[in-house]
Amino acid sequence: MGGKDSRFIDSKFAYVSESKAKSLAKNLAFPGDLVFTQRGTLGQVAEIPKDASFPRYVISQSQMKLAVDKKIAFPRFIYHYFRSPLARAFLVRSVQATGVPHINLQILKQFPIPLPPLAEQRRIAAILDKADAIRRKRQQAIQLTEQFLKSAFLEMFGDPVTNPKRWTTSKIDQICRIVRGSSPRPQGDARYYNGPVPRLMVADITRDGWLVTPQIDSLTIEGAKKSRPVDAGTIVMAVSGNVGVVAELASDACVHDGFVAFTDLRHQIILPKYLLLTLHFLKSTHESKKAGAIFQNLTTHDIKALEIPIPPIENQQNLVKVFTYINQLDEKLSQTHEQSKNLFNSLVQRAFRGELSSAEAIDT
Repeated sequence: MGGKDSRFIDSKFAYVSESKAKSLAKNLAFPGDLVFTQRGTLGQVAEIPKDASFPRYVISQSQMKLAVDKKIAFPRFIYHYFRSPLARAFLVRSVQATGVPHINLQILKQFPIPLPPLAEQRRIAAILDKADAIRRKRQQAIQLTEQFLKSAFLEMFGDPVTNPKRWTTSKIDQICRIVRGSSPRPQGDARYYNGPVPRLMVADITRDGWLVTPQIDSLTIEGAKKSRPVDAGTIVMAVSGNVGVVAELASDACVHDGFVAFTDLRHQIILPKYLLLTLHFLKSTHESKKAGAIFQNLTTHDIKALEIPIPPIENQQNLVKVFTYINQLDEKLSQTHEQSKNLFNSLVQRAFRGELSSAEAIDT
């Protein structure tokens, strides 16, 4: 099952013998069945598609299956219902009422499921499938921009780890000053926290991507004096949590001790965007080669010792042009993806309140 999207991922299975499968007959799930996770993400559900790679699957002890009676219910309709806010709200209430920290068969059996006529179920499922497909395609387009940017970077400069184009190299501390963030103590002290000065958090980067505007946390003026103020345009890197994730600050902010900032860049030999992308792809290259330990326990000393290629400034300027174009495209795609998500969520809520008209089915 696939994360937030609640999709059935038809790969990476463990296999059992035929005799073992027969002994686990009650645990067999078939195309058209719904599979639920009991632990982890509450309410995660997937439908085994009709064109699945195998005719049957053995579900684990941490999963449950629902075999839909097709005489009265359409599987896709039931699937969308269990992903709806109505079903999720019922699940949360049930978990809170029982004190059970995960979903179980008893909770699943008690789910109230609306069952309009089969024809209506199919109509609603078709509308939601179409809206969901649009949402997924736009999400995939966003992912493709990242792949395109990586391809462009590698074409222009080569792998920053192996440096196949034999660019001149330099240790990072020779091209900028690396400073560690700082946090006022004690944590949460009203003298230092919840003031007018934004403070960067990793979740800000997760939300914004390359160009980050801190919105989650803030410091007072006095708190900022005990932290690390950094100017807009500075490249920052997380050294705890999601280690190695990088971004450029869109506004002045303070950074805490889970970050380092790359300040005082020697702009005559290295541009901020080039440093940003080099650090990003340096991390991803290490991870793809199963050599990511360097990015698991980063110290300021480790970062200073990192050696990176330094191509001519003209080449870096060409990269900035490509980056700017892709970033603008990404912003447009993100906007349309957000719109498609909102449309889908609205349709889901209205579908199970009986508010989807036939005319909307055509418009959608």
